[in-house]
Amino acid sequence: MQKEVEGNKRITQCMGCMEIYEAFDDICPYCGYINGTMPEEMYHLEPGTVLDKKYLVGRVLGFGGFGVTYIAWDQVLQRKVAIKEYFPRECASRMNGTEEITIFTGDRKKQFRNGLKSFKEEAAKLMKLHDIIGTVNVFAIFEENNTAYLVMEYLDGCTLAQMLKEKKKMPVEEALKMIRPVIRSLQEIHKNNLIHRDITPDNIFITKSGELKVLDFGSARYSALAQNKSISVIVKQGYAPPEQYQLYKDQGSWTDVYSLAATIYKMITGKVPEDSITRMVKDTLEAPSALGITITKSQENALLNALNTKISSRTQTMDAFEKQLFSEEEVPRIDNETGQPVKKPQKKWIPPVIAAGICVLCIGAFLRMQQPKKDTAVIQQQKQEEKYVVGNYVGVDLEKAENAVKESELQIVITNRENSDKKEGVILSQDPAAGKEVGENNKNIYVIVSAGNEKVKMPDYVGISSKKCAEIEKADNIRTVTSESKESNIIPEYVVEQSEKAGNKIAKGATVTLSLSAGRKNIKKKESHTMPELIGKTFDAALKEAEKSQIYIGISKHEYSTSYKKNTISAQSIEKGKKVSGGTEILLTISDGPEQMKVPDVVKKGLEEAKVLLEQQKLKHTVTFEYNDEYGEGIVLEQSVKAGKKVDEGSTIDLVVSKGAKKEPKKTTERSSKSSGGSSKKNSSSSSKSKSSKKYSSPSQPVKGYGYEPSGSGSKRKNSGDSLEDWEYVN
Repeated sequence: MQKEVEGNKRITQCMGCMEIYEAFDDICPYCGYINGTMPEEMYHLEPGTVLDKKYLVGRVLGFGGFGVTYIAWDQVLQRKVAIKEYFPRECASRMNGTEEITIFTGDRKKQFRNGLKSFKEEAAKLMKLHDIIGTVNVFAIFEENNTAYLVMEYLDGCTLAQMLKEKKKMPVEEALKMIRPVIRSLQEIHKNNLIHRDITPDNIFITKSGELKVLDFGSARYSALAQNKSISVIVKQGYAPPEQYQLYKDQGSWTDVYSLAATIYKMITGKVPEDSITRMVKDTLEAPSALGITITKSQENALLNALNTKISSRTQTMDAFEKQLFSEEEVPRIDNETGQPVKKPQKKWIPPVIAAGICVLCIGAFLRMQQPKKDTAVIQQQKQEEKYVVGNYVGVDLEKAENAVKESELQIVITNRENSDKKEGVILSQDPAAGKEVGENNKNIYVIVSAGNEKVKMPDYVGISSKKCAEIEKADNIRTVTSESKESNIIPEYVVEQSEKAGNKIAKGATVTLSLSAGRKNIKKKESHTMPELIGKTFDAALKEAEKSQIYIGISKHEYSTSYKKNTISAQSIEKGKKVSGGTEILLTISDGPEQMKVPDVVKKGLEEAKVLLEQQKLKHTVTFEYNDEYGEGIVLEQSVKAGKKVDEGSTIDLVVSKGAKKEPKKTTERSSKSSGGSSKKNSSSSSKSKSSKKYSSPSQPVKGYGYEPSGSGSKRKNSGDSLEDWEYVN
């Protein structure tokens, strides 16, 4: 919204914060947003869109797997609001510049409808929760553009995640005091048969008055009805328990308990807990006290109990979690595997092993144990008192090793797969090593298994969002884990480094470590900078420009281009020369160079058909004509590039096309009337008759694919453009 005032000054409503200001340019003095900035994703509504005839839509506040949240202005009540749009990306799309959503057909349509019903029912229930302290007030819900919208109160302040970026971590007592109202809010939410499923520092909001509010119920579902299980849930690594990675796994209050405990862990240690799926393979989660954090044993046990990966061993409700966190009595540590309070380990022993025909002794003389018989075919385990001594599994087939430990209380856990000359499935290394002791609290033997010789190409994750990494790793059969964040001018939470170089060949199913961007501390958001030209540069060169201009950059997509070299920037979300505030996020498109097109086989095809086949492959062509006795006019005789070869999009293929057989000029023979006799008249008469009733026949070689198919003597021309040189007169 703009209105001209004195000179070039305008009254403008900012689409970033909805404040009204007077200015000569489009940069908001309150929030630094530049009016006219297009959305990050093409499917987002453009700022300035009006919904329900009264809500002026501004910039995107956040988006995920089920919806998009916008800041908006209620033009009737003259107030800021937040509007959430139901938009499951797996089931629908939106064309750039349009407002209506296009719903996919088939099962996706059914999933969309089920989700929409759940979204509206959930919204209605949330409207009834307005009395619960710590939840966002919901004002209205309406349907438009083939979907539904939820209108909520707009909150002014910052998220817990934003606060932790500055503060890094806080004392335990301060963190627990801050988070207790959130626990109370979630208790009430759970009583109303709702679970949140996305508790993270990003979804806990701290208002300017210091009040904490739980945000984003977009991924929540009625736990009792268990709807929409076919729609995948986008989870946040480190905060999501294992059951959220499995669509049909039970989820409930214990799911939110895990996520809130992970959030508290981040608040007091400054570290995001290791991903729950990784912890199921090998749990290396460090207790806060081991990181130097001052915390009571009961508080630590309460936190770790809530972070147990096994549902049956985890704290089940928010009531129980609160009771343990703030208990004055001793809180026991619950074992993740057994679900029972941890006791002092009873020592047990296992003997040496014999595997694959090799006898490997696992014990020293001090163990005083009887060795197994030499003809033992598989690894054997015997129990003695107190602790286990691990056998040697290196070189043993994984299946044999797993079968061998079935009778014992130990478990083989695969941590990675690596390429090897050993056949696929053979154990390459183990931890603990043979002869080492393990106790009751850790009965896992972690192994690296041979992937054989099969390799995959390592993709380039640098510059892309962690969400897109998950999509790529699924397609490429690569597993990723994240490590600590690093300062960078790459957009926060986008990838800065990867443990394997892009383009390298790595084992199929291998694990790659990614480091995410933490942004820059020294960026001044209120300062204005001129947007540099990034198009044509490499990403590394653009990163240097971003550092100079105090902006963030990230990669939104790759696309083929005939105008820009491979691995250079072909588009940027904000054009050069515009004024931007410090910390503005710029999305880039990276050129993959020209698309490689497969040359079709057009030899012996008609020219028109050949043109169509080449155009379908985005290829150009030139034509040279020559006479040919074997093929009729318009038939392709040769092509300059062999069929099946891959060439750049837009390449030119030279064609040689037949003009048909070359016609020899007819010789005329003079005949005297004497020699002709009466026959001269007859022939003359016959010739005259022939000319008055002409018939045509095709050349001996049929002309295929060029507009007609002659049928022999007496056939008529079907195409006025056909050459008469190919036709003969017949009597």
